[in-house]
Amino acid sequence: MSEYQYYEFQTIDRPLTKAEQEAVSLLSSRVQLSSARAIFTYSYGDFRGNPKDLLVQYFDAMFYMANWGTLQLMFRFPKSLIDVERMQKYCIEDMIVVSEINNFVILEISMEDEEGFGWIEGEGNLSSLIGLRQEILQGDHRLLYLAWLKAISYLDIDELNEEDLEPPVPPGLGKLSSSLEAFISAFELNEHLLKVATTASAAKPSISEKSLKAAIKKLDRSESDTFLLRLAKGEANLSFELRKKLSQMMEVMQDVSIGERTIRQLLESAEQEQKKSDRKKEQATEALRVKELEALAQRETAAWEDVEALIQKGTSKSYDEVVPLLLKLRDLADYQNQQANFSTRLKQLYAQYSSRTGLKRRLLNANLYST
Repeated sequence: MSEYQYYEFQTIDRPLTKAEQEAVSLLSSRVQLSSARAIFTYSYGDFRGNPKDLLVQYFDAMFYMANWGTLQLMFRFPKSLIDVERMQKYCIEDMIVVSEINNFVILEISMEDEEGFGWIEGEGNLSSLIGLRQEILQGDHRLLYLAWLKAISYLDIDELNEEDLEPPVPPGLGKLSSSLEAFISAFELNEHLLKVATTASAAKPSISEKSLKAAIKKLDRSESDTFLLRLAKGEANLSFELRKKLSQMMEVMQDVSIGERTIRQLLESAEQEQKKSDRKKEQATEALRVKELEALAQRETAAWEDVEALIQKGTSKSYDEVVPLLLKLRDLADYQNQQANFSTRLKQLYAQYSSRTGLKRRLLNANLYST
């Protein structure tokens, strides 16, 4: 299997200047570069820069994947808009890291799948995930909780302490944004673990326009003028800062549930949920099989006549069609406890068409004929 590595960086708050684009272009002659994006793809060799340093210096988001099983998502946030202490409650060593660098907060989500991914394509992943940055700026920490769920799926249940609790469960896990759905898909979050975890998540609160207007009226004139001046200057992320201030004035509660379940309980519950789901699938598959067999029973005589007609055609294609039909008739015999009758009819076919070597070879390969 050949090597594949994909790096994509995007800007959100501001475009790259010409000088910055030139600096980024020096990292690789094959970079796909614009004022808003840089993509580096490698079939051999490695990225010459440090992805985190490049993010801190120029970009707001980064997505990396390698076909040996590595996935990484990073975001850069203005420090003034982020509650670092809250975010750090979801950190797990080497997998979810929140750090402060200069005037920024960096979120790193890194996962390793030991089995690798085989053939993969990275194009388009970051664009579908980019909305997650805005959600975190709005104080929505569902991404962090979902990343934490993915991280604990790598842990060994037997090595966990009974005291290891989950972090706060954010509201709104029952109704996810398209960006969160994209994260679940890209990082292959266990659906059963997600289902179990969601049961402790409250509905996401909403703020009415009336409440916002009432809060805005509480701003004194100097605060309003300051926000309007910054807006006129085109300051990035101003809406998040204003929204945060208004929420504080309204004392909007996020209704975050305090983590009360242990990691062991979550993983064990997810395991039970998967077993329950597997049983339902098996039951559904069996019900469909029985329905098909009962339909075949209604035309069993015609099915044997079809077998005869196909054999008499004497072509490779007709012999290929005989085998699955006989296998279905064998399943029907097992279902009806008529194995002896099926065996007798099959032996009659052997005797009648003993010279058809192509047919006999196919029946032998399908365990429908023994020498």
